[in-house]
Amino acid sequence: MNALITALLLAGPAAAPARATPAAGPAEALITVTAPATPGRVFSPGVGLSGEALLDRQPRNMADALRGLPGVSIRPNSRGESVVRIRGSEERQTQVFLDGAPLAVPWDGRIDLGLVPAGLIGTLSVRKGAGAIEYGANAVAGVLDLRTRDEGAVGQAQAGSLGLINASAAGVVPLGHTRLTLAAAHQAQAAVPVARSRALPFSQDASGRRTNSDLGATSLFAGIGGSAGAIDWRASLLHIDARRGVAPESDRDPAVAAPRYWRTPDWRLTQAQLALELALGGDATARATLWRQWFGQRIDAHRDASYTALRAREANDDDTAGGRLTLAHGLGPARLRWSLSGQASDHQQTDTAVPPGTVPPPLLYRQTLVSGGVEADVALGGGSALTLGAGYDQSANPRTGDKPAQPITGAATFSAALRTMPAAGLSITLSGGRRNRFPSARELFGEALGRFLANPALRPERAWLADAEVQWQTGPLTLTLNPFWQRGLGSIGQRIVRVGSASLRQRFNQAATTSYGADAALQWQIARRLTLELTGSAVDASSAGQPLPQRPAHEVMLAVDWAHHAQAPAGFDLRAELRHVGPARDLAPDGRLARLSPGTEINLRGRVPVAHIGKAALALTAALDNALNGLITPQLGLPLPGRTLRIGVMVGG
Repeated sequence: MNALITALLLAGPAAAPARATPAAGPAEALITVTAPATPGRVFSPGVGLSGEALLDRQPRNMADALRGLPGVSIRPNSRGESVVRIRGSEERQTQVFLDGAPLAVPWDGRIDLGLVPAGLIGTLSVRKGAGAIEYGANAVAGVLDLRTRDEGAVGQAQAGSLGLINASAAGVVPLGHTRLTLAAAHQAQAAVPVARSRALPFSQDASGRRTNSDLGATSLFAGIGGSAGAIDWRASLLHIDARRGVAPESDRDPAVAAPRYWRTPDWRLTQAQLALELALGGDATARATLWRQWFGQRIDAHRDASYTALRAREANDDDTAGGRLTLAHGLGPARLRWSLSGQASDHQQTDTAVPPGTVPPPLLYRQTLVSGGVEADVALGGGSALTLGAGYDQSANPRTGDKPAQPITGAATFSAALRTMPAAGLSITLSGGRRNRFPSARELFGEALGRFLANPALRPERAWLADAEVQWQTGPLTLTLNPFWQRGLGSIGQRIVRVGSASLRQRFNQAATTSYGADAALQWQIARRLTLELTGSAVDASSAGQPLPQRPAHEVMLAVDWAHHAQAPAGFDLRAELRHVGPARDLAPDGRLARLSPGTEINLRGRVPVAHIGKAALALTAALDNALNGLITPQLGLPLPGRTLRIGVMVGG
């Protein structure tokens, strides 16, 4: 509790970061927004980043882009994936959408944001708490809405430490009544640098290169959209092809508790989607989003840190199809919004032990999700508005591989949000509700190459959420304060189970969990081109009197941004960030809670225009991450990278 109070005093009240956008996108791009802002609609708290803010931060991928946003945490897990958490929630309680369609792989219930390149994204928004009905099942703690670029063009290339390469290009081409969007990106690194060798006593040599931390990922995107009579439409296709090493948990003695000696030599995701919007006459509008996702990966498990002797192999192939239909219309003093969404996903998995190395028949799993409901927006006068929502979510697992059959489960969901503006520049929003999350098929049946003990008896999670958001703007100063409370029933955690001589992890439904705290941000326009940002989050999360693992007590970021003359990508910009992550607990191999120490990093960014190529501006860029080699450990044995320098060019207009 003391840490919670301290963090709030450090962070102060808050607003969105510099050049941030409202959490909903601009009106001209509604066709790609999952839950668009409309007059009279009240949302739960949110924060966003504009395209200019993304360019100033110079992120390599979406995991980098999200660091420092209030209430948002990014951490690498033991599979090498970068996952997002909102206000101390589990990563599977946060849903990720791209242009209105879910991006997560359904088998796992999450997506590796370290493989989603920032160069493909135009803007992003994070919605916290009891979100809109369009998000459907499993959006318990919040959502991350990514939108691809819808105007202009920009290209950038950087090279840096230990073979680092980051290159991307994205542009929009008008073609009469249609617009074509094309984008490509590539990121690679031979290894990430070690911040403190003393933090890695096992499975790590003295070279300064993190063991088995190489990465290579190439992404392609194409989208085309326009209008045909009363219909607005957009079709798009994303493909990501990657391979990477998985750094071992280097706090573990291999003779006692072997870490993951894994590599993922093949990781492929392809997603096609179609968005339609039809004006029905009067104030009625119908919107539809359809998606199809193909995912495949191969995981090689090795016997030791030499990565020369194969122990086992897992091959996955997934095929997912889904859609969402939303109908909005007026009814008396209210505006109603009906939404129905559904998704079916097949997962085929082949696990091969070495030796003998014979390939067994694949196992087939299938999961379906269906959600439906209605929201009503009501204007109350005096600048106040109310949004009420109710719905029902259902999950089924008709194919369960070699595991027991599962019952069909379902639960109701509801929410309310009230906004009032008692004075000029002051807005107060109260929101709350109940949301559901169903266990992913991997949580129910996955064994992770012999590291997990399956638990087909997992039950769905239920979460009660409450938020208050106070925003105040006066002259150059903007403040936002967002206290929150969450009660989880049946939340899924992990425990250590002894099976013979092996210690296996198993997911289970915990005793009731309680999380409370506050997100805060301050934005101060000190001078015409000089901005100060102070953002922070504090959370106290526990179950049965024990702290929940991997929840830092607080996270704070102080940033100063000096932009001179034109805006990005042509303008001069210098940015300095100090980010501090508070202490946390984590589950040790023996099942006990171990302490994660606090840590601090300093990041520097620079962009200097040097020339014009036709109408396009050319600028030199530089980024120094973790300048002082600070040690930040979001999970035992898996610290964040040490000092990394990137230098490159940016062109756009």
